[in-house]
Amino acid sequence: MATQLDPGPLARAVADAEDAALRERPRRPVAERLTRIHAAREQRRGRDTSLRGPIAAGLALGSVVAAALVWPRGEPLEAGTPPLAFAVGEAAAPGRVGEWVAAATMAAPIAFSDGTRILVDPGARARVVAVNALGAQVVVERGAVRADVVPRAGNDWSVIGGPFEIHVTGTRFDARWDPEREELSVTMHHGRVVVRAPCLAAPRVLGDDEAATLSCAPPTTAASDEAHPAPTVASEPGATAAPVAAAAPPSTASAAASSTAMAARPSWREIAGAGQYKEALAAAEAEGFGRLCEELSAAELMELGATARLGGRTARAAEAYAAVRRRFPGGDAAATAAFHLGQLTFDGAHAYAEGHRWFLTYLSERPGGALAAEALGRAMEAEQRLGDLAAARATATRYLARYPTGAHAALASSLLSP
Repeated sequence: MATQLDPGPLARAVADAEDAALRERPRRPVAERLTRIHAAREQRRGRDTSLRGPIAAGLALGSVVAAALVWPRGEPLEAGTPPLAFAVGEAAAPGRVGEWVAAATMAAPIAFSDGTRILVDPGARARVVAVNALGAQVVVERGAVRADVVPRAGNDWSVIGGPFEIHVTGTRFDARWDPEREELSVTMHHGRVVVRAPCLAAPRVLGDDEAATLSCAPPTTAASDEAHPAPTVASEPGATAAPVAAAAPPSTASAAASSTAMAARPSWREIAGAGQYKEALAAAEAEGFGRLCEELSAAELMELGATARLGGRTARAAEAYAAVRRRFPGGDAAATAAFHLGQLTFDGAHAYAEGHRWFLTYLSERPGGALAAEALGRAMEAEQRLGDLAAARATATRYLARYPTGAHAALASSLLSP
């Protein structure tokens, strides 16, 4: 029988008090904070300060990404306290505040010096817009990220999607921002977060294993749904979509027109590049998903898998990742595909034994890879969920030896405590 690790009533009381403090923290209006931020930036760059007014006004009125540039501040830091450093990508290149991190075909990690990691999913775009000694602010332009924030006293982290601000002190969760639908989805794995937005009557608190989808957009009408009907696609692997007109063979002119229309239609990759993942998956289905799995390059297959995952079709994502491993064994893409298969089985199906196998597969193929810390931590978590505490403690010892300040260090320490 698995041993349940209970943080105890004192820890829960502290967490409740912390949540209450976060909800009650006084905050300046969005427009005022935007003006202050842009004023400071313009001063540093030596630009004409007359630009600040229209910039702040325009951002406050309409830009969903710029509305995310709200940096909540707690107590002032002591003078001279150095900010956290961070590195981006598999090559661990030094990160720069304000630069976009775009994950094309493989997940892109953002690793902070306190052990916190933000994993930017394939197809997503994010950037670190502010950093200090207590945390950072990460804006998600589109797509999904996984945040593993190391618990520390005074932590002040924010992950932003559109008008939504997820305030974090130390936790692990997935967040996805869909700019087309103006929806933020949050799935908690451990800890608590507080979500704020101008359209919310009160801050939304999410805890262990909770999930929520939030939107500030007005509800769509039936008329708008009829104007843009959902495409019809094949529902079974290997099936093909029914022809549009099967009653009679088309004339030469109509066939030419149909061919021209097909050529003008954007590809699934172009649609995915615009952040429309469900529509991109529908286009891939129309092109023949099984055929694509046999013909695409490794990088394109990884992109197809990410599109299916972000489009909510985990079975299709698994099919694409499995094709990567079958057709391109031994490469970086195959190892990364194993990691994503672990994510799909662990998080989606709660198949912890299978997820554990995939995480160990990644570690065996890329022991020093960019996702090694996450894979080892997830393997340890799978062992705990499976009730194999002996294995979990052995993995915890390995984890703390390699990543003493990593995102899973708190779990590893709890497993090794008496």
